[in-house]
Amino acid sequence: MKGFHRNIKYLVFAILIVLSASCEKEYLYETPPPKVSQQTSTLEATLVTTAPTALNSSYWKSADYLKITASNVSTQLLYGDGLLNMTGIYDGLSAFNNGTDPGLTLKAAYDAEYLYVLAEWTDKDVDASNGSWLYNGPLDPKKLESSNEWTSQRNCDRLAFAFEIDAASSPAGNFSNKGCAASCHIVAGEPVMYPTTGKVDLWDWSMARSNPMGYAEDMVATADSFSTDDGQKVAYRNVAGTTDRSGPAFEWDGTSQSISLPSGQSAILDPGFYLFNKTLFTGDVARGDSIYHTLIPPGDCASCHGDVGQGGSATAINQIANNKKTRTALMAGMDNVADMSPYWDPLTIGERNDIVAYLRGLSGVPGYFLSVPTGSNADVTVVSNVTNIQIGNAMLANTNQHSKYQVLIKRKLKTNNGDDIQFNLLSQKSFKFGVALMDNDGINHIGSIVETLTFK
Repeated sequence: MKGFHRNIKYLVFAILIVLSASCEKEYLYETPPPKVSQQTSTLEATLVTTAPTALNSSYWKSADYLKITASNVSTQLLYGDGLLNMTGIYDGLSAFNNGTDPGLTLKAAYDAEYLYVLAEWTDKDVDASNGSWLYNGPLDPKKLESSNEWTSQRNCDRLAFAFEIDAASSPAGNFSNKGCAASCHIVAGEPVMYPTTGKVDLWDWSMARSNPMGYAEDMVATADSFSTDDGQKVAYRNVAGTTDRSGPAFEWDGTSQSISLPSGQSAILDPGFYLFNKTLFTGDVARGDSIYHTLIPPGDCASCHGDVGQGGSATAINQIANNKKTRTALMAGMDNVADMSPYWDPLTIGERNDIVAYLRGLSGVPGYFLSVPTGSNADVTVVSNVTNIQIGNAMLANTNQHSKYQVLIKRKLKTNNGDDIQFNLLSQKSFKFGVALMDNDGINHIGSIVETLTFK
């Protein structure tokens, strides 16, 4: 019997070892499959412990995404007098991205303090200027307006979000079912970007006016106004007078435009597109125009460089690249060209400044000057895949070398500012919003008027 009991013990021990081994195999060695990004019906923000503050943060590689089915939101709108060739998507989807779906996707995350939204879309060309000052620039085929003397031309690429602060509505409906369409209506036959009642928070990422500084413009639309939030703005109109035909107030002062971004990185702004370090615009552009076209020996400047600097027997001088040169460098360059001596040497200093003013007008003086925003204007920061080198090369080649835009937006859940939406997650987990894309435009746009942001 002792041997029998001993054999039974051995058998039980063997069974326990087998069971233990099978448990280890099932529970210790099998790992779950890696997270794969899935399309969702709402923009789902997942709670994270490590903030995904970079475009290459590991979170974004597997985060679920909302695919925006873009539609025409506003089309066939034109700017007022003096604003020409600024409506690149006048005809909507058929004009955006050469008629190809931009494939806009949105991903989101949040932590104890911030909301993060990553937007990605395709745009085959790049537009990095807004309201540039051109002298005797091109006509706008959509408008019966003169382009003589100063006009404001060119527009940029943009991404915009709209969130409801207070119950907003317009003749189109309520924000809850019409989204950003509820923040627009018609006044005296013209579209205005604010509701008839309520308040809407707008985040406007712009290649020309906000991205260079690492921000999105933070704006608010109320029943009687559309304006930036409180504090110093990120961009101000560079205008000498009161109209879009008044001409520029400032030009680049020639010093390096080195800035610190809110991400902690630094950048040097390209003066061909951006104006940060500025000085008063000098010279009489009309007199410079006259000198350019009437110099005597053995023909005027236009006979070689073209009537509007487009080039001829000599090089073109109306390219944006000319804005990368200081006023001193432009003058020195003409001092040192032997063929220029019969034209340049007889001119007075004042006349030389007039010529440079005219050259600036041919290239296009930046329409805005940039600043570091403060207060509520500094709430929405961005990181993007745009660099100055890529912008310059892309503009010259008319191709977006990024192949697609990537824009990562960061904003506090609660700013406690009256001109911002507050994401109070203790009382609400879902928020309606609208999203818009613009390609060389600012009033016509495509996108989706109403989507839902859900905090998981």
